[in-house]
Amino acid sequence: MALTVATNTGALMAQAAASSVNKEMEMSMERLSTGKRINSASDDAAGVAIASRLTSEIRGTNQAIRNAMDGQALIDTAEGAHQEVETILQRMRELAVQAANDTNDANDRTNIQSEMDQLVNEIDRISSTTTWAGQQIMDGSDTNGVNLQIGSGTKAADYINVAINSTSASTLNVSGAATDGAVTDGSKDLASGATLAGSAYTISSNVITLADDLTAAATFTLEMGDDTDVVVTSTKTITYDAGDIEANEAAAHIADLLNRSTDFAGFTAIASTDGSGDITINKGAISVSSTSEAQSAIGKIDTAIQTLNAQRASLGAYSNRLDSTVSNLTNISSNLQAGRGRIEDADFAAETTSLAKSQILQQASTAMLAQANASKQNVLSLLQG
Repeated sequence: MALTVATNTGALMAQAAASSVNKEMEMSMERLSTGKRINSASDDAAGVAIASRLTSEIRGTNQAIRNAMDGQALIDTAEGAHQEVETILQRMRELAVQAANDTNDANDRTNIQSEMDQLVNEIDRISSTTTWAGQQIMDGSDTNGVNLQIGSGTKAADYINVAINSTSASTLNVSGAATDGAVTDGSKDLASGATLAGSAYTISSNVITLADDLTAAATFTLEMGDDTDVVVTSTKTITYDAGDIEANEAAAHIADLLNRSTDFAGFTAIASTDGSGDITINKGAISVSSTSEAQSAIGKIDTAIQTLNAQRASLGAYSNRLDSTVSNLTNISSNLQAGRGRIEDADFAAETTSLAKSQILQQASTAMLAQANASKQNVLSLLQG
């Protein structure tokens, strides 16, 4: 081998080795400091793509877990309201059983009816005011149900639809049969040619109010709006104008006729006491004003309780189902994270071993570079005379 000075082959080899070892050492130090085996796409091009897909699925699954738990809280809120409505219905049934006993006189049944009316109003209030984060959930306005996204994808199995039915008194059929109504004169027009079937009555909040200036004729009809019109017949003709002293008497007579009609069960007609002669027909509650009506009310309330219990059972089943959903999603998320970890997490045992090796090789290559540089000094001995 020629003895040269211009090209120090040993030094070049030692320098290349030192550079390579230094790169490996820097990579090991980066992995140990970040805890990640893959810190850039150049570390593992395929691994980066796989880890990215797994990250999307993990984050979607974790959000689905939160969705399911939020949905469960919404369902439990609705079920709690159903429970309170059932408590009210049980009290209504108790009152109906009480009213069915003939030891009660008319005044007793009137008092019972007063509580019954308030309980029906409370059912409607609960139905209209039960919300989840400001969203109505029990008024029946959302006919499509509540969609819960319980998966990270777009398949049909990634969401469930929970139907939460209205629990209003009318839905449970404990608020009377009619949905609209008007009182009309069966023999002639009322109040100077104006009929009560037109603009002479108003409907607001389930209350029908008759207009002033009525002329009570022989026959009055309550048009229920569902082909179950109620016809009552007056035993006398009463004519009055608004403000006359006879106005309340006339209204009371018509109200009494309506209340005495067996076809009018479930309604209460009340004459005004302000001199106007208005009649208010309350469609808010089932009637317990007689033994037969109270017995009919018991059957209606039993049906309402059965309907409500079926809905509660459905909500309870969904809530229990979501327990399993959350458990399954949690297991999936854990396994996905473990799989991603095997791809991108650094193996500290292997990396510390590689770092120690690289450090030793770096020291060795540096030492050999020094030796290679020093070896060329031997050429000087040839130049000495």
